[in-house]
Amino acid sequence: MNNKNYHVTPREDGSWQVKATGGRRASSIHPTQKEAVEAARSLATRTGAELSIASAASCFREEAAVSDAPQIKAAEPKSGVAESMAKRVGNRIRRARTMSGHSLRGLEEAIEGEVSHTMLGKFETGKAMPGTKVLARIGQALKVRPDYFYKRDSLKLTTKEYRGTLKLGIKPRQRLEEKAYEFFERYLEIENILGMTVEKFPTADVSGMDAEDLPEAIENAAVDLRKAWDLGMNPVPNVHVMLENHGVKVKILDHEEGFDGFSAFAESDDGVRVPVIALSNRWLENKKDLPRFRFTAIHELAHLYLILPESLSHKEKENYCHSFAGAFLIPPKPFEDRFGVNRIKIALKELIAMKAEWGISLGAIMKRACNLGLVTAGRYKTYCIISAKQGWTKNEPGRWVGEESSKRFEPLVLRALAQELISTSKAAGLLGISLPELAEKFETID
Repeated sequence: MNNKNYHVTPREDGSWQVKATGGRRASSIHPTQKEAVEAARSLATRTGAELSIASAASCFREEAAVSDAPQIKAAEPKSGVAESMAKRVGNRIRRARTMSGHSLRGLEEAIEGEVSHTMLGKFETGKAMPGTKVLARIGQALKVRPDYFYKRDSLKLTTKEYRGTLKLGIKPRQRLEEKAYEFFERYLEIENILGMTVEKFPTADVSGMDAEDLPEAIENAAVDLRKAWDLGMNPVPNVHVMLENHGVKVKILDHEEGFDGFSAFAESDDGVRVPVIALSNRWLENKKDLPRFRFTAIHELAHLYLILPESLSHKEKENYCHSFAGAFLIPPKPFEDRFGVNRIKIALKELIAMKAEWGISLGAIMKRACNLGLVTAGRYKTYCIISAKQGWTKNEPGRWVGEESSKRFEPLVLRALAQELISTSKAAGLLGISLPELAEKFETID
């Protein structure tokens, strides 16, 4: 007999949770009781368990909190739970608006004046609660599904580090962070539904190193991480897949001027800390630029992995992360074997061959040779001058033939759907697609 029962109960923030008897954490969390019951029923049916549902008489429910008609007048939510939900919905409206790049007046225009920008501002501050039709209209304009607004903010991005910030303004940065946040939120939610554990992310503390010892410590740290992840000393065929296989969540974002990538830790309310990286798609649009995509990804990994001295300037930290990226992509021993020592003249075809094998740009190869003392600083400077004259900084010769994409997230959602852990509407929401689009993707083998 199965003694594991499932309970659907309300949470203080107005959401609903599915929790197994004796379980320390919720199996899943949902914006409405209906979705929680649907998920719990699937679990109970599959495992032969019993299902109990808490009374919702005294709890806020989506159907009771919002009317089907637009609320034109601002009305302060009366109950504490309703007020909490109003603030949550308002915060999510603000986040979605930031993600889309709309101002309040711009959003008013996008919904064709159905609600004034003043009322939209009251929605965002939780002073008024939009009706379901208004919320659906806002979601349509901001390109998010209605269930997005009922989610509780369960994450915060901390220790953010950017590459390429000189031309990146505050608003574009906020827009990028919101887009990344929304994806990482969905990613961690599906892993939680599937009961997947988060492994502790390793770090290399080199903060106590003297300046003269730091370069060698960076080299060693890169080799140590390769060993810890069982990568050997051969070329990494797909950096994107490699990162996600080792717990680093990666999001590809549309390019913004001045943005190459950023890294952060996504921290949940229950103390889970997950490394995340967001990267510009600029290097993916042209297959010739894949080495730059790979280098930027590992540069951001360095920000997550290395604990550098606090006394370093931003530029110095960036340079050390560059050094780590080069050392990780081509470890010192194989690099020296391919490149040779005490080089004075280097044939262009040599560099192109190394680029094709290791997936790293010509400029990064030469910088790596300089860091390892295989060429002089003067020789590297000469290369940089030649590269600038030839226009190689924008259109470098040679190419790396490989793939830099990952399909991990979508199969996880489809797996949860196949195991009846989530509903079809939930799966469509997680994937950000319509139900007809989901039907095309979801084909089971009976």
